[in-house]
Amino acid sequence: MPEIGEVARIVDFIRKHLVGKTLASVKAQHDENVFGKVGTSAAEFEKQLTGKKIAGAGQQGKYFW
Repeated sequence: MPEIGEVARIVDFIRKHLVGKTLASVKAQHDENVFGKVGTSAAEFEKQLTGKKIAGAGQQGKYFW
């Protein structure tokens, strides 16, 4: 599990360098713990995110989005 400072640094980086950019391509490795529980796949995740614009980044403790 990352430390709160590490997560804060990543969120800051995303805000400074990625917000407003469009995802040209997305690569995700299938992981049953991540995708299986919600009934989707890495391929579907990639398909849905490709071409989307990054609107922002947020943090709550050690979690970020």
